[in-house]
Formats: sequence, structure tokens, C-alpha cells
Amino acid sequence: MATAADLQIVPRQPTSLPALRAADQGVASALESVLSDNTQRVYAAQWRIFTNWCGEMGLRPLPADPLTVARYLAARAGSGASIATLRLATSAISKAHEWAKLESPCRDPGVRASLKGWGRLLSKPQRQAGALTADVLAVIRLTAVQPRRRGRGMETPEQAAERGRFDVALVAVLSDAGLRRSEAAVLTWGDVQRWDDGSGRITVVRSKTDALAQGAVVAITPAAMKALDAIRPEGAVGEVKVFGLSESQIARRVKVIAKSAGLADWESFSGHSGRVGLARGERERYAGSSMCGNHMNLGGPAAPGLSDRLGAVFLAHPCRRGGP
Repeated sequence: MATAADLQIVPRQPTSLPALRAADQGVASALESVLSDNTQRVYAAQWRIFTNWCGEMGLRPLPADPLTVARYLAARAGSGASIATLRLATSAISKAHEWAKLESPCRDPGVRASLKGWGRLLSKPQRQAGALTADVLAVIRLTAVQPRRRGRGMETPEQAAERGRFDVALVAVLSDAGLRRSEAAVLTWGDVQRWDDGSGRITVVRSKTDALAQGAVVAITPAAMKALDAIRPEGAVGEVKVFGLSESQIARRVKVIAKSAGLADWESFSGHSGRVGLARGERERYAGSSMCGNHMNLGGPAAPGLSDRLGAVFLAHPCRRGGP
């Protein structure tokens, strides 16, 4: 009779995700299409890290054993990963098992307890992004056209004016529409519509929270619409990008704009600052508002289908345009 000393652990051969998708490509593609492009990229990156680790350890990633996942979380935490990264990793592992119609090992009580424990050990207070509030936008507008250092020299007044107009348009639209940087990066001139009262409507074709690509329409103030008109190239229509920047470039640009405006907390500004500013402004308005039914209307019957995105109810209201 064999004893415990005679037993050997035989590593299971890893199964690759490409092999899984080759076996059931139709289902995998349909499920992937439900996720936004950004989520797909994040999940794919996390899944590659997990499968590579399993390959090094001689463990099987699909279906993964709960103990394998728990050990993986410990290894990632030991290498300096944050609790946010660990949660992303478990989400990616769960999604891969969902694609394969397999039970997720992340639902195992042991894995959940492990993740909860790492949460207590690794969690740190997260600093919220700086808010592009009305006051901040006012400061940016005042300082945007001041010449700045460019390379080894200074901008000319003409260069500063052109760059300043772009900066004002970017932060105004981020703040008014509460756009994510991913939404701003893909915004086209075909998505922008001017209304007779000078305000505008922006169609967000697809966002992180709109996985089915149903689209949403959000309002921007006349000031933001005017800022967009100031940077619109002649004949720019359709699929021409409004800002022509990548997500990371937008994040860096907002930070530079905040720094150049002399904001003390400029380092906290990012591509999320517009959403933070919109949320903060609307909380303040709701707190002191006794809105009647007419004020809840975004311009009457001519404005159907407007998004219920936080704060959109106020953006087209006459109070935002200096009216009664």
C-alpha cells in the first residue's frame, strides 16, 4: 500500500485560451462583444498574466483549481500588485471560465476569503481625481492663452492662442458632458449638434456603461459649444475626431492644463476630472434646488431620448445659460 511519502504531485498540463476559443469561437465572440473595448483589453492582459504564471508553475489555468487562484493572488500581492489589480485578475479569470461555460473558481469560498483578506492588507485610501468645477474652468479660461514654454523656447502669442482654445474646449466638454477620457478620445464632429439656443448635444456612441452600444445624448452649455466652434476645422464633419488625442494623451493634457493654470492640486487632475466635476456640481445644485416639473425638462418635447447621465437634467436648463 502506498504511503504519503510515495505520492507525487503531477502538474497538470496548461490549456491555452486560444485553444479554448478555437473550440467555441462563436460563443466566445458573442460574449466578448458585450464588453467594452477597454474592458476586453484589460481582461485579456490579466488573463495572459495568469496563464503565463500557470505555465511557469505547471498548473492548469482552464479550468483552474480554486487553490491555484488563491496561490496566484498571493504571488501577485507579493510582487506589489494592488487590491484593485487583484480584483481585476479574478474578474478576468471568472470571465474566461464563463466564456468556456465552466464554473468559476473565483466563486469558491476560499478564493473569496483570500481576496477579502488581501483587501484588508493592501487597501489604501484612493485619492479622487481633481474636479473640473465651474470655478476651476473659470481659472483655466483666464490662463489658457498665456504663452508657455515649448521645447527650448516660448510659444508665440499666436501659438498660445491656438493651444489655449483647444485646452478650453477639451476641459469644457469633459466637464459639461461628464465624458470619460475613452469617450472623449473617440468623439467625432458627427457626434456634435448645435441647438438654436446656442447649447449643444453630444452623442456618446458607446461607453463603458453602455455595453450594448445603444448610445446616449448629453447636453453641453453654450459656452462649451462656443469653445468647440472655435477649434472646429473648416469642413470637419462625420468621422473626423474632435480632439485627435488618445486616452493617455487626454489624461496628460488635462494635468498639464491644471498645472499651467496654477492649481495647487494639479497632480490630481486626470482624464476623469470632468466626470468628478460634473458629479460634484450636480450634488451642489440638487442640495439647494427646489426644482419644479418644468425645470426637470431638458428643453421640452423637442429633446427626446436625452441621457439620464448624472447632471444632464441641469445642463440645458436656462440657469446654466444665464437665464431665469
